[in-house]
Amino acid sequence: MAKDQGADKTEPPTQKKIRDARKEGNVAKSKELTSTVLVLGWVVCGWLMMDFMRLKLVRLFEASLKAINQPFGDALREVGGSAFETLLWLTLPLLAMAVFLGAVVEFLQVGPVLSLAKLKPQLDKMNPAEGVKKMFSMDNLVELVKSIIKSAALVGIGVFVIYKMLAQLMLLPYAPPEAMGSGIWHGLVRIVVWTIFVFFFVSAIDVWYQKFSYLKQLRMSRRDIQQEVKENEGDPHVKSRRRQLHQEWSQQNMLNAVRQSNVVVTNPTHIAIALQYEHGITDLPMVVAKGEGYMAEAIKAAAVEAGVPILQNIELARGLHERVALDEYIGNEFFEAVAEVLHWAEGVRRLRDGDDSAPELPPPLDDEPR
Repeated sequence: MAKDQGADKTEPPTQKKIRDARKEGNVAKSKELTSTVLVLGWVVCGWLMMDFMRLKLVRLFEASLKAINQPFGDALREVGGSAFETLLWLTLPLLAMAVFLGAVVEFLQVGPVLSLAKLKPQLDKMNPAEGVKKMFSMDNLVELVKSIIKSAALVGIGVFVIYKMLAQLMLLPYAPPEAMGSGIWHGLVRIVVWTIFVFFFVSAIDVWYQKFSYLKQLRMSRRDIQQEVKENEGDPHVKSRRRQLHQEWSQQNMLNAVRQSNVVVTNPTHIAIALQYEHGITDLPMVVAKGEGYMAEAIKAAAVEAGVPILQNIELARGLHERVALDEYIGNEFFEAVAEVLHWAEGVRRLRDGDDSAPELPPPLDDEPR
């Protein structure tokens, strides 16, 4: 079953999956790159401190020579204190360099990560079966290959440098001490330079592999992605139902507003705009309902049911639909046309109510009114 689940994880991880893994301290980083930079830092630090280290060692030897004729307790105290001081001076800069470079390299690889999840006890690590499985995992195999490559590179570099310097090394016993030290120094420099070059090459491969392994570890199945979408956005069926209810509620409110409106302006079939204006209550005429297609038909049906006058005016209907949002007042460019429409609608209402004093209706703007 586990194999089947692992085989189903063929999709790349989502950003949420990566963020959650990061919160747990699970990030992609190369230990090889960190160790290689540390080696380079130690080499550079040792080269810069060479004169200082030589001075400290000389003083330690001088203190040892001076303490030869002293009692053992006094000599031990003096030489031990000098040796401890020398050890601190030689190791503290290297340790400080290691801490600084390690923090910088880790930060550049993964950025700021603060997680206590790695400190929690994990029972699966105490499982012997899981331990055996990890022993033969691909990650351990890659670590073994890297160790073999580095060991073989060190041996190969050493043999190559010695072979190239073999003629000089054969003459060292007959050379003065200065030439002997210089020859050995040049050989060590070559070995160190080539070693660091090989280590950086291995580190570059390891950086790529760690990212590849990290993304492979976080792969998801399609079911995982669907579950994540549900958790983030909710069940699609529930969302669809909620959206449908909201749309029905909005449409019902709009149709109720149509029944309270003064007039409906149409296109005649594609667009319907309901206008409302009450003197002394609303500052300006307002669009209380608007719609296209089936919604326009619903608006006209609600207007007919409520006895709201309907007037066809293509230009005005299009202008109001494009430039005036729902529940907003009309703009200045529509004042004159809307005033005529409202005046006409008022006359229609009064005539329907049997008011003989109603003014004569103005002619329709586009077509016969309904």
